[in-house]
Amino acid sequence: MFSEEYNPLTYKIFPKVAIQVVLTLSIILSSISGCQSSADQNATPPSSITPTPTEYQFTATPTVVPIGSPGNPLVFGIVSELNDPRIATSSITLANQIADATGYTLTTKIFTNYRDLIKELESGKIHITWLPPLTYLYARKKGIADVVFISNRFGVYFYGAQFLANVSSGFTPYYDPQKGVNTAEASVALKQLTNRRPCWVEPQSASGYIIAASQLAKNKIPTLEPAFVQSHTAVIRALYIKGICDFGVTFSISGDPRTSSAITQDLPDVLLRIVILWRTEPVIPNISLVFIPGMQAQMYRELANAFQEQAKTANGRNLLTASAGGLQIDDLRRADDTAYDGIRSAVDELQLDLAPMIGK
Repeated sequence: MFSEEYNPLTYKIFPKVAIQVVLTLSIILSSISGCQSSADQNATPPSSITPTPTEYQFTATPTVVPIGSPGNPLVFGIVSELNDPRIATSSITLANQIADATGYTLTTKIFTNYRDLIKELESGKIHITWLPPLTYLYARKKGIADVVFISNRFGVYFYGAQFLANVSSGFTPYYDPQKGVNTAEASVALKQLTNRRPCWVEPQSASGYIIAASQLAKNKIPTLEPAFVQSHTAVIRALYIKGICDFGVTFSISGDPRTSSAITQDLPDVLLRIVILWRTEPVIPNISLVFIPGMQAQMYRELANAFQEQAKTANGRNLLTASAGGLQIDDLRRADDTAYDGIRSAVDELQLDLAPMIGK
């Protein structure tokens, strides 16, 4: 039978050794745990890791809505200075008829002045509109308009200017009213106006100043300080009463302000008293229909054909007239930018700034 002998030394030494072993193991385990904790803190969180793109990842491309569709309609800009509701209504009717003929969606936008129209034409918000000649030159220079049609008004597509004087002035007429032609070149006919005073309409008038003044400048014929009398009929009256100017200029070919009822009613002998000295060539286009540049070729053709068809009927011409702000449209003729070479040359001759001429 086994019996354990009591040894006091064993009970005094081994407990101390056991305690030391336990403490040592605790320190080692604590150190390992601390290192692991430190390593975990320095590790990149899983959520911050950017996944590597794969061939299965795609970016969505926005859908482009075609111009002329219901979600992106063509806009027809209309200028109505008095914001006439009849012009607005007729323009909407015209837009609807063009839409029916082409399948494109058209809307209209009314402006009370050409400056606001030009701003939206420049920003690409207007795609079709009417522009007067000097306004077109400005828009063309900006690269925001292409002429498509020149309008026929009172039987002509272009008009010009005529130099007038009182028959008592002593000037020699170089225009044959029976044949409707000049009998001398400008250099000869206008030389007699050297150092004489002109009556112009206004500085922004194509026929009442620019075309005529460019002829004088081109032929180096100086004149005295002009009188700007603001209208073509005012030029006639100034020449009739005398003492204001020696000669004057008005529009011609598309008509003659001497025969207007406003003049003949109280100046019945005006045709005998005020005579034509010389006429310029008809180089000023009437108001023109323009499209925004860069229009797709098929759309351009279809829209142009639809507008041309409107000009073939009385109702269509009435609608075109309304959309042109009430300016009479008797027909349309296809044209390109060369139609403006004559008026452009006159503007360049006088070195004029086109910006103040928007609306003319």
